[in-house]
Amino acid sequence: MEIEYTQHSASPVKRVISVIPEVIPEDSEQLPELEFTASRLSRNESRAMMSRALSRNLTRASLKIPSFVGGRSSKTFFVDPPTKPQFDPDDDYDFDFESDEEESSPISYDSVEDVHRRAYKTFCKQLGVMPCSKVLRQFGKTSVNLADLNLSNKELKAALMTFINIFRDDDGDYSDEDSENDGEIYEINLSGNKLTTKEMEYVIDLLTVNKRVSNLVLSGCHLAGESLDKLADFLRKSNTIQKLDLSNNDLTDKDAEALCKIIQDNESIFELILAHNNLGEGGVAIGNALEKNDTLRSLDLSWNHIRVIGAVGLAKGVQKNCHLEKLILAWNGFGFEGSVALKRLLENNTSLLHLDLSCNRIHPPALFEIIKGLEKNKTLSLLNLSQNPITAPMTSIFLSRLLRAKHSGLQELDLAGIVVDKEFESVLEKIREKRFFTVRYDTSLPVNKGAAVKVDPKNVFNIDPIRILYFMKEHLRTIDLFLKFDKDSNNCLTRDEMQLAFEMEGYPISQEAMDSVMSYLDTNKDGSVDLLEFIDGERKLKRKLIQEREEQKLRQSAEEELRGGHEYSQAYRRPANPKLPPIRK
Repeated sequence: MEIEYTQHSASPVKRVISVIPEVIPEDSEQLPELEFTASRLSRNESRAMMSRALSRNLTRASLKIPSFVGGRSSKTFFVDPPTKPQFDPDDDYDFDFESDEEESSPISYDSVEDVHRRAYKTFCKQLGVMPCSKVLRQFGKTSVNLADLNLSNKELKAALMTFINIFRDDDGDYSDEDSENDGEIYEINLSGNKLTTKEMEYVIDLLTVNKRVSNLVLSGCHLAGESLDKLADFLRKSNTIQKLDLSNNDLTDKDAEALCKIIQDNESIFELILAHNNLGEGGVAIGNALEKNDTLRSLDLSWNHIRVIGAVGLAKGVQKNCHLEKLILAWNGFGFEGSVALKRLLENNTSLLHLDLSCNRIHPPALFEIIKGLEKNKTLSLLNLSQNPITAPMTSIFLSRLLRAKHSGLQELDLAGIVVDKEFESVLEKIREKRFFTVRYDTSLPVNKGAAVKVDPKNVFNIDPIRILYFMKEHLRTIDLFLKFDKDSNNCLTRDEMQLAFEMEGYPISQEAMDSVMSYLDTNKDGSVDLLEFIDGERKLKRKLIQEREEQKLRQSAEEELRGGHEYSQAYRRPANPKLPPIRK
């Protein structure tokens, strides 16, 4: 092939390439890559060949599609002069045009999430269920949240099997450098989905293939029985889960054995939530397991009906634990026996920082026991005693004992729902002069009768408005008190008249407390209180006061037993050798 470089008359900046096929012999081997000559090519084929050759080898050149110069029979083309790099006729040309389209066409790959979604849809089709849109949105995230979807067994199986296969077969074939995460799952939330034994096996398989899951939430999954046993057997050997939520699963003291396996043998769980169950006397077994646990930092046992024996057993176990920092026991029934055990706990434990005892039937004698433990405790910084039947005078006594406790490290006290007396705030100021101390409490009682004080909290637990109502009688007869309140003299006391009576006497009362007064006195539910209903209410109150005096005598006898060396009340102790009646012959 001979290539001539000449100037074209029409354009001085263009070069002319003339192809002279006659100079190429048929048996020429100089250009083995040229398998046919230009003379055998049609005009369109020649144009296409040259265009593709030039565009392929001169990628940086600014080219136009070659056009013919000199008529239809001419084999001459003209092209734009190349920019950098300069065109070199000695360069080898690649005329292999068959693979051009394959190389130039872009190859599209599916993202990792799309592959996983297709796999999930395939499982759903095999099981005969519809794919769930929320499940489809979970692929590619580090946190899988399937809470409250109420998935059926097959729907849950399709989702779990997809995640299992993702980690079991993942070998990097679908790697995506732009992915937001590395494909691992760190949190699984299956709350509100019923997990039978079979579904629990799928959950365990998923935790086995993906060892990065640290947060497992199984609240409200009906795990009582065999499902919990399987989970406990797995967690005994697994050391990846750091937070486990088993709340609201209807667990009873029969399931305490499985929970003890988790607490006693697992070495990775830092936070365990067992709230809203019915463990009851299972607290004894949990306490025994806590004695041998050295990893748990937070334990939530609220709303579990833990009382008397269960409360004492649990407190004994926490007493010997040296690593637990947060213990939530709200809404149980520790009462007096549990408070005595808590006293021993506070005296000996050196790790507990946060203790929640809200709504635990802690009355003044029980509070005295807790105060004894607080005086010797150096580590507890937060104590919650809200919504307990603690009297107003007892609150100032409590602070006075804390003021004298030199070693106490208590910094925050929650007495929400408990009204304090007039001395409380003055003692509180004395404590704050010595150290940082925060208290949450309700409005203090007025010293003398005067203007009414508004009560902001909705729930006040240590003031009985009925007693205040009849206390206002002083030396009057019941009928005289009734006539004093009856402003319109219609022999009936309306709600507004009752409220005005409280305000005139200077006692604070909320709308909720007023509701309790009306429901107590208005027995026929007509919206007003007549004289007979008013007298009836006073008789009921007197019977209640008599009953309370009897209970107070029992408490005093219990305190005498404690001073005599007994640890718990007689109601708690069980006789070792019960005396049986003699057998008659």
